[in-house]
Amino acid sequence: MVEATIEMTCRVGLQGRGSARLAHAANQFQSDVLLVNDVCFVNAKDVMQVMRFSARAGTRVRVQATGPDEAAAVELLATLLAA
Repeated sequence: MVEATIEMTCRVGLQGRGSARLAHAANQFQSDVLLVNDVCFVNAKDVMQVMRFSARAGTRVRVQATGPDEAAAVELLATLLAA
């Protein structure tokens, strides 16, 4: 398993288009990818779960991936979350 912790900088957080973009990026990988914070964890490949994930600016989010391309998955999703 590979993981990275990111502090969300986007004021809006993972609403609408941001959730769809993140889920689409996660679905490019074979690895299982989770988003984790103090409150819950969600499957990053499921846009509805990502939309319900409570992450706004200032929230620390951990991206965890397990599988054959886990490092690349964490790197890409961490970049998207930090943007």
